[in-house]
Amino acid sequence: MTGTMTGVRTIALEEHFWTPELAAPPGTGPLAVWGQRVDDQLRDLGRARLADMDAHGIDVQVISHVAPAAQGLPGAEGPARAREANDRLAAAVRAHPERFAGFATLPTADPRAAADELDRAVHDLGLIGALVNSTLGSNGAFLDDARFAPLLDRFERLDVPLYLHPAPPSAALRDALYHGLPPAVAGRLATGAWGWHAEAGLHVLRLIATGVFDRHPALRLIVGHCGEMVPFMLDRIDVMLREHLGHHQRPVQPAAGAVHGAGARRGPGAVQRGLPVRRQCGGPCPAGRAAAGPGGQGEDRRRQRRADAAAEGASRRGLGRRGLGRRGPAGVIYVTLMLQKVCISRTIYGTMML
Repeated sequence: MTGTMTGVRTIALEEHFWTPELAAPPGTGPLAVWGQRVDDQLRDLGRARLADMDAHGIDVQVISHVAPAAQGLPGAEGPARAREANDRLAAAVRAHPERFAGFATLPTADPRAAADELDRAVHDLGLIGALVNSTLGSNGAFLDDARFAPLLDRFERLDVPLYLHPAPPSAALRDALYHGLPPAVAGRLATGAWGWHAEAGLHVLRLIATGVFDRHPALRLIVGHCGEMVPFMLDRIDVMLREHLGHHQRPVQPAAGAVHGAGARRGPGAVQRGLPVRRQCGGPCPAGRAAAGPGGQGEDRRRQRRADAAAEGASRRGLGRRGLGRRGPAGVIYVTLMLQKVCISRTIYGTMML
């Protein structure tokens, strides 16, 4: 069932559920694509989910709510629905602590209320961070907007990761980009076939280019789906942006040969510190060390040793606050979701849903 790869367990990060209060109406959203049976699967946080995990070799699920969750709900409804969802998820984690962990859902329409709910979810409920669906569609702005500073500050102070997940576009953006296409094709291109990932990648680049990681240097961001297109465009991003981000001394592209994206952390820029790219492996991840960027070898080795010591002290499930992989110099962790497995530092992450 578990731990089949030389004792290293498989942890699935993008594993979703939903509550009756936030579930899609019949015939809409995921139910329109996969049918009503998905409703039963998403509501289950017990026996059926565990049976599916066993059947697919998943040791631990880090569970999060289906988009858009409580993010677009106005007034007091958003915080109330988020609390209900997080309470339900935390109860499932308590019932199966060796198999489940949880990312909170947050009412991002009110960033201060979202920060308070994150605090409650971590301190009172034991959740290990939060998953935020890209906020453009639900809240009309990216996370680099000043309104979200209190929320990013809370992530930083609590020392828990923010998993940035794609989300459907706003109605206006969908009409502008996908109008005139066959409805089924438009739906796929707006979401999982293209649009989700293009917007999420832009979201990551905006966070870097606007100095979010300078203002929040301890912020840890996780992105999925092979880095949301960014790794495939790193060379071009460097060439096109280098002249326009002159206050950064290093390009977005990590140093040649870098495995964990380590680089010199000197000076102000998050782009200067580089984006980490994780090596894909066909088997257990080698315990290699990162190649340091120019001028930063000594500091990088010391930082790597500190990170290794912290990782060794993580909980037995490998899901302590530092247990989801070491932070790259820009604060971004790429989670490459393959059909089988990939390596992120020393942990194998698998997925049941792409």
